[in-house]
Amino acid sequence: MSGVLALTLGTLGIAGCGGAKDAKSGASGKLVYWSMWTEGEGQQKAIKAALDDFSAETGIQVDAQWVGREVGKQVIPRLTAGNPPDLVDGGTDLLTSYGSTNLQNLTDVYKSKIPGEDLTVGDSLIKPMLKEVSGTDGPRLAPYSLVGSSVWYNQKVTPELSEHPPKTWAEFIKVLDKLKAAGRTPVALDGDIADYDAYWVLWALMRTGGPGTIANAAKDSSGQGFETPAWKRGTEAIQQLIKGGYFPKGFNGTKFPTQQSAWADQTSKTNLILMGSWLPTEATTSLTSQGKDVSKLIQFRSFPFPAISDQDKGAGVVDAGPIGFAVPQKALHKEAADKFIAYFLAKKQLSRIATVAKSMPARTDVTPPPDAQLPSSITRKLTHHAGEGSASPHASVRAVRRRARTPSLRRA
Repeated sequence: MSGVLALTLGTLGIAGCGGAKDAKSGASGKLVYWSMWTEGEGQQKAIKAALDDFSAETGIQVDAQWVGREVGKQVIPRLTAGNPPDLVDGGTDLLTSYGSTNLQNLTDVYKSKIPGEDLTVGDSLIKPMLKEVSGTDGPRLAPYSLVGSSVWYNQKVTPELSEHPPKTWAEFIKVLDKLKAAGRTPVALDGDIADYDAYWVLWALMRTGGPGTIANAAKDSSGQGFETPAWKRGTEAIQQLIKGGYFPKGFNGTKFPTQQSAWADQTSKTNLILMGSWLPTEATTSLTSQGKDVSKLIQFRSFPFPAISDQDKGAGVVDAGPIGFAVPQKALHKEAADKFIAYFLAKKQLSRIATVAKSMPARTDVTPPPDAQLPSSITRKLTHHAGEGSASPHASVRAVRRRARTPSLRRA
């Protein structure tokens, strides 16, 4: 991804799902889950603990495969063949990459009671993101976590940014110039990840034009939507970064996670990286696998993408997107998958997303971690007009690629 996106039965019967079978017999006796997380990641640990509890309480046998971010490459052929796993997870891109018609309508799951609570699944979730996770006739994704993006830095390396984070583009460039003068490479970027390239352009456009800037341009058949003052100011700002030499030399040829890893362990002497809220998890996992003490190397901190000018219409726009569960339409054990979704969204289980994964849960009444990777204010400031694809950078990338012919980092 390129930098500018995430987002959420005491008796284990599900109301309206049509006669739950005995938990230890028939189709409900097994659950096959293919995960976007890999072993050792905080999210993997949180979900595995819940799966173990679920299996112990229900007798349902769980087969979990911790495939990683490329899980879709394995799921899609199985969808086509008609033998997919029962449960998958990911962001809202699942609705397009898997096809919303290939995913079960979760309306009945949303109406079901969370075990041990008076709330239904739907009642428990943050409302602004519900449209974003829905197909034309109902929800296809049940969010359990929120992700966003911001400009990250290591407080152990650049402590001054904690007290004086750049709020305007002029202040941002001043910071970059100071770092460059000190012999540093200010910004890390793995250029082979197209989305990571695009984050910079997308965030600049979110600041200059606000909600609707990207979606409206992508829908304009005349092409004039790309010629507006907001597009001009946003793309010129990113062009300034390229011409200023703030990215690593030859960054377009680097292969992920080269630059991200070098930023984390400081072998590249880079300071800033525009990345999603998963960065601390990925960097920590990488450093730990190398036998390094993360606490001695890095203290993760971030600040919002700065304002471009006083003409910005996107001041205060927050990037947030859901990560959640989906059930393939042809899954063999839908009932078990439905039950687990409701089970995992209980406070007792979902709290592990905060305490173990150190991420923002998709419920406002679950306490976020003290050092949350996504500001707790996100639950009050969701301004990305879910489903519009306008201010959510993650949702906008594909829309822009279909129609835009704007300057890209790769071509510059």
